[in-house]
Amino acid sequence: MKQPQRVMSSPYMQWAKSQAHAKYNLGTSGIINYPLSGLHVSLDDLEITGNSYYGYPPLLEALAQHCSVTTDRIFTTLGTSMANHLAMAVLLDPGDEILIEEPTYELLLSTAGYLGLTIKRFPRRAEQQFQVDLDTLAHAITPKTKLIVITNLHNPTGAYTDEATLTQIGKIARVSDAKVLVDEVYLPAAYDIGPRSSVNLGNEFIVTNSLTKVYGLSGLRCGWILAGAEIIKRLWLLNDLFNVNHSHPSELLSVIALQNIDQILNRTKLILESNRTILNQFLDSRDDLETSRMKFGTTVFPRLLKGNVDAFCTLLHDRYETLVVPGRFFEMPHHIRIGLGIEQEEFREGIVRIAAALDKIKK
Repeated sequence: MKQPQRVMSSPYMQWAKSQAHAKYNLGTSGIINYPLSGLHVSLDDLEITGNSYYGYPPLLEALAQHCSVTTDRIFTTLGTSMANHLAMAVLLDPGDEILIEEPTYELLLSTAGYLGLTIKRFPRRAEQQFQVDLDTLAHAITPKTKLIVITNLHNPTGAYTDEATLTQIGKIARVSDAKVLVDEVYLPAAYDIGPRSSVNLGNEFIVTNSLTKVYGLSGLRCGWILAGAEIIKRLWLLNDLFNVNHSHPSELLSVIALQNIDQILNRTKLILESNRTILNQFLDSRDDLETSRMKFGTTVFPRLLKGNVDAFCTLLHDRYETLVVPGRFFEMPHHIRIGLGIEQEEFREGIVRIAAALDKIKK
């Protein structure tokens, strides 16, 4: 049988990196960069090289406290995307069956394709507010399924999967002796309820996360995987093929950031709450957008009811200097993803320009 051609690139990442120069960037899914000055760091706090061969102990200890796990259940890596890559690579062999939510973040699919996995899907439907339907998932899993993949909060919609649902997903996985990979990079944005990580729900759960999206610390590239101790050991050995050691200044800065994480999250709350008010007022005024409004998250994913999304996004970018993400990168070509994580006045002006572009295409 002919083997499927391996995926060797990410269309979304190529698009995002080439378009990010827009004056009003509502395409980003993370919070605006947290300033170094906010961490009150001096040169005396930093060194170029340190003991971080299989994890930098102070960073592992800080993450253990942050995630409420022991240090032997933590693997540190470069952001959540690399965490997802390594988690799939250590759990699966080429040809293994992986069951991924639909719609989802494009890079999850591209990574599975690069690793030569057999990709199956289960839908998260707009008419169900993009929640995980347990019956649908139970019918989609097969005895060959080795890994179920979901994002929580869901990317791109921000839908929250509660602990009761996750527990049932774990039970479904156990029937096929499968694992569950939960990308929790947006979960800290559910700050009103402070949900605990799904890694606490059973040995079938593997969790990826980072300081990038919700905390505005993408430059540190501090990501991690939470799993059982045996999987963590395998990850450290696999990582020798990819990264060897992390940047020690980034490790030191990540420890400092974790010591100030409440302060950093409070900044995130202010940004998201003020911008969500602006966004909801805008959505209330439109009859050309259909939106599942989520309580949490850094993005919203409305459906454009009139006109072509790609044409709209091109007009918005070229004439109105504003960026949103076309839904085709999330398998829903009639939608757009709008990010809420930028400064309030910039966000407000971006929304004004989105309204102007919508009005233009209606004429």
